[in-house]
Amino acid sequence: MIRQAVLLVGGRGTRVWPLTESMPKGLLPVAGVPFIELQFRLLAEVGVEEVILAVGTDHEAEWKAYAETVSKPHIVVSVEQTRLDTAGPVAAVRDRLDDRFLVLNGDVVLEGQLPEFVAGAPDLPAVLSLVRVEDTSAYGVVVTSAAGVVERFIEKPPAGTAPADTVNAGMYLMKREVLERYPQGRLSFEHVVFPDLVEAGELGGFVIEGEWLDIGTNELYLATHDAVAAGRSRLVKFPDPVPAPWVYVEGGAEIEPGATVEEAIVLDGATIAAGAVVRRAVIGRGAVVEEGAIVTGASLVGENATIGAGCEIAAGARIAPGARLEPGSITFSPPQ
Repeated sequence: MIRQAVLLVGGRGTRVWPLTESMPKGLLPVAGVPFIELQFRLLAEVGVEEVILAVGTDHEAEWKAYAETVSKPHIVVSVEQTRLDTAGPVAAVRDRLDDRFLVLNGDVVLEGQLPEFVAGAPDLPAVLSLVRVEDTSAYGVVVTSAAGVVERFIEKPPAGTAPADTVNAGMYLMKREVLERYPQGRLSFEHVVFPDLVEAGELGGFVIEGEWLDIGTNELYLATHDAVAAGRSRLVKFPDPVPAPWVYVEGGAEIEPGATVEEAIVLDGATIAAGAVVRRAVIGRGAVVEEGAIVTGASLVGENATIGAGCEIAAGARIAPGARLEPGSITFSPPQ
């Protein structure tokens, strides 16, 4: 079993801004549960008691406030004052790390059987969790030997051309000795540590099967809710009964009679007025979608923003926090 894990949550969350203006990406809710708590639930399956959050200065206060609310696991907040890339934040806390520990990326979770990964991983200084994908063109493919030793990486090969279909699932089992080989400071797993380990024959790979939940982009955040609503997640469930099409509405939000809300996330304090349509979009805390306005296409509306009556928002548009679009000021449809 593993006692300790490091979660890399120091990113600014730019791909899901404006939702991350005042909320770290790892605290975005998935069916009512902060995403990071899905990782806690997974880590508990292998006995993790302490989680080190490697955070940046952008959301330092929010992460520290959140940590005070968590009783299990024990949370340690480590703040990187300057950008340290992916491995640098882990190396920065190596003096408090156990001989063996887990590292997880903050915006993905693979709901595989973690005990199998820990028990079955090759006895090497570092081991990647791997997942099989049908289309390799969007990922870096990891090629391993029959013994589970990583031989090479192939960056985004066209579908059907790669010698393997396994990609990095964003979770690593590591020994502290790996980090002790490098000086403190900026350090990359992908560009430095893992290539060095491959050259030395010291990097392993272990395939895990399970639902892969990702909140890294607006579309992936919505797709994660698709998976949860369809019952494919074992870590989080929608409240029963699940509406069809699904919708997640936080307490304090109001959807007026006559509004249409489908496959959408409506956060605390938001208001969707009568006659408005919100479909495949995320409405931030305290935002208002006025009568007859339409928000679709994986668009993101920032907290306390107002979408004026008759406006149309689509194509992944991002409305800044506090912005006000005057009635009819933006539209994709000409007047009738």
